[in-house]
Formats: sequence, structure tokens, C-alpha cells
Amino acid sequence: MEAIKLILGIFLFVNFASAEVYVDAFGNKIEFNKKPQRIIALGPGAARLVSYLGKIDMLVGTENIEIKYPQGRAYSLAYKDKFSKLPIVSEGGPYKLPDYEKIIALAPDIIITCSLDREVARTINSKTKIPVFMTDYGNLGTLDIDKFKRNIKSLAFVLGAEKEADSLIEKIDFYSSDLKKHSIGVKNPRIYVGGLGFKGVHGILSTQYAYEPFSLLGLKSVIDTKKLLPGHIFIDQEKLLSLNPEYIFLDLAGLDIFIEDYTRNKKYYSILSAFNKKNVYTLMPYNYYTTNVEVVFINAYFIGKTLFPENFKDIDMDKKARSIIKDFIKKDVYDELNREKRGYKRIKFENGIRFEQ
Repeated sequence: MEAIKLILGIFLFVNFASAEVYVDAFGNKIEFNKKPQRIIALGPGAARLVSYLGKIDMLVGTENIEIKYPQGRAYSLAYKDKFSKLPIVSEGGPYKLPDYEKIIALAPDIIITCSLDREVARTINSKTKIPVFMTDYGNLGTLDIDKFKRNIKSLAFVLGAEKEADSLIEKIDFYSSDLKKHSIGVKNPRIYVGGLGFKGVHGILSTQYAYEPFSLLGLKSVIDTKKLLPGHIFIDQEKLLSLNPEYIFLDLAGLDIFIEDYTRNKKYYSILSAFNKKNVYTLMPYNYYTTNVEVVFINAYFIGKTLFPENFKDIDMDKKARSIIKDFIKKDVYDELNREKRGYKRIKFENGIRFEQ
């Protein structure tokens, strides 16, 4: 009997010693004896993070949003064929609960969540009895680059993608440094970004404090009057008039809503300085199922090239955009992301609305 206890004790010790402990964004510890092979990603940004680490093939189920609405997200466009073949376990969204029975039937080793409420994630764990690894990379609809790098490293350990994470972080650090170098000595013009997506699409009055592409260039929006954390807000028409920015950048996600509003309220827009000076430009979608991290950097290069052409004269936007997208998701889907070729254009308001290179 003593011999059996000794052997069992040795087995338990070896088993425990070989286990790996994963710590998620909220300090929760998950212990495994081997790397997970089958995963499900739930919540805004979860599948995006998996794609950045080159582990889409590990997914055994998907959210319907990845199949129904791939536009506006480079990773969804790049892997739409893969997503279309996966069983649907949830509609998708920050407050949507998945189909627990479908998840259990697919038997994933782990569930990756992003931008989900902690109680929702805990409920998923309680209902499925499957470990849940929680992560995020900023307030919903914003990006915290340092937090993103920390969490991509943690997730990489779970997925066995440490090399991919190191490579991506190296590229992020390069782009951040390069944008800073290109912006040395520049003055901050009066700038504003509108049309930002946030739990849906919105028009010109949808904006953000501490918009990351501005911050990467050392710039502030006209609404950044205090040291505020990044966060989405809506302003009213009177506020935009009083701020009266010299340059306005419009997110492609809300462009159609803006165009409809412009056709109804041309008189209002004619008062704004940016419209009079023909300083209205389009940007790629910053948010779609939370922040498109690759687009943060591409938008920053375009904004820099627009505002400070001499400093950014060595930057070819098409080449830079394609390069950054490939660095993040290993595929060039720039043309698909740039729907109707409206991205990175000046808008002219003469004889209707036209888009100029």
C-alpha cells in the first residue's frame, strides 16, 4: 500500500511539474498539461488577436459576425473562407451570450474572450466547464498599445505563438518609432476625426479623445483640451462649429452617413473652415468590432503625409498600407478593405461629392 502511495505521489508531482500556467489580462490563472490545440474566440477583437498570431487554423467555431459582416476588418476579409466553414457558436457582440451546447459539442481546449464583461466570461466558463482566457487591448473601441503588446505576448504563450508575437511587437515598435521620427519639429494644426464606428456606424459627430493615430504623431485633436484617456464620444453640431478645425478626417465606416447628412445640410458644412479650405480627407475604418490595430498605424502615416508632406515625402501610402497589413495578418487585403477605393482621399464638394488622390 505504501509503495502504491509513493508511486501515485511521484506521478502527481511529475504531472504538476510539467503543467504550464497561463495568466490572462485579469490575473486569472489557467493550468494545462499541454498546449491547447482547439480554440474558440468570442467577443470584439478575439478572432483578430488569433489572426495576428497566425493561429486561425486552431479555431473550431466562430461568431456569425465574422461570416455575415467581414467588411471593414482586414483579418475577416483575409480568412473569410476559413470562417465560412466553421460552425457558428454565437452571433457576436460585447453583450451577446453564445450557444453553450454548441461550444460543448465542439470540445475546444480553451475559449479566448476579448472585450467581454468579466461576469459574461465567468458565465461562459460556468456553463461550459471549459477554461476561459480573458484578454483585451484598451477600452472598447480604443487602443492601448502597451496593453496590446502585453496581452498579445500572454495569448501567444497560450497558443504556442511566441515567435509570431515577438515579430509583431518588433514591427509595432518600428512603426511607432518611425512615425515619431517623421514628426519631429511639426506644429499641431487644428485637427478633428469624425465618423468613428462604435457599437455601430455613425456620422461626423462621432469622435474620440486621444485618437491613437494622432497620438502616434505627437498631435492632439481639437477636442483634446485636457489629459483624457482614449474614449469615444459624440459631440453636437454647435460644438463642431465652435471648434472649427482646419482639417477634418472622416472614417470610412461612417462615410455614407456623412454623405447623406451633407446633402441635407450643405449650408451647415459650408461654415466649417475645413470644408471651405478643401481640407477634408477619408481614413480607413479605425473601429469595426473594436479597433483594427493595423489601421491605427496606416491611418497615422496618411495623416502625417497629409499634414506634413515634406516630412513624409518618402512614404508611398499604397506600399506602406499593404506592408503593414501583411505584417499583421500575413495577407494583402488592402484592396478589399479599401471599399470602392474611397480610402485615403481628399473629398471635393464641387458638383457633388468626389474623391481625389
